[in-house]
Amino acid sequence: MKFQFDSFQQMMEMAGHGPYVWTAVLVSLLVMGWLLVRPLQLHRANLKSIARQLRREQRRRGAGEEKQ
Repeated sequence: MKFQFDSFQQMMEMAGHGPYVWTAVLVSLLVMGWLLVRPLQLHRANLKSIARQLRREQRRRGAGEEKQ
């Protein structure tokens, strides 16, 4: 197997196209990372919200039973 470039510098430059190629790679990786992380953050926030709502409902039920 033959490597495409003779040096790391050539790989980074890519005959003048390097800045465009590596910027596109970086942006793509950032977007893919965000698409993985953001739903997990939203899921965690939703679970916390549901837990808060359940605690609030339990407190209301407990306060209502004490009055009866």
